[in-house]
Amino acid sequence: TVPTQETEQVTPPTASASVEQPAPASAPSRPATPASASKPPAPQGLAETLRAWIKEFIQFGLVGATAFVIDMGLFNLLQHGPLGTANAVAASIATIYSWIMNRVWTYRGRTQENAGREAFLFFFANLCGIGITQFCLLFSHHILGLTSPLADNISAYVVGFALGTAFRFVFYHYVVFTGNSTK
Repeated sequence: TVPTQETEQVTPPTASASVEQPAPASAPSRPATPASASKPPAPQGLAETLRAWIKEFIQFGLVGATAFVIDMGLFNLLQHGPLGTANAVAASIATIYSWIMNRVWTYRGRTQENAGREAFLFFFANLCGIGITQFCLLFSHHILGLTSPLADNISAYVVGFALGTAFRFVFYHYVVFTGNSTK
């Protein structure tokens, strides 16, 4: 026996084509979800996949760059504030900004329905990125014996920042913004 294939019937356009017709009783209806309504189509070929990755990386980089400006700007505005909390406040605000912008721009259509879980994973990734930066600074101090301000800036803001950013990009893409709806 040969398996049969179901085919869709295409009706030619008519003058009343602009009037919505109710779906046939046999067609199952699926409500559109906000995530699926704006989800971009999946790339088909290698070139399209590469272009999608480059676009995602550029958007990720722009969000990260503006979050860095927010972090550094707020830190400098608050550094003479009470209790010396400028760095924590600036980093927290920049992280919240980064999550919102990545959610609505870089990874739109790939967000999770459970925003709380997504936010937790996002903040976890950022803590890991901070840990990577701190590890580079500690390695520079205690293993290499480099303790000058220049060495600190290179180990933290060049090497550590680059490694932390690479980690966050991969973690966001494969763990945080997957489009999975886990409740």
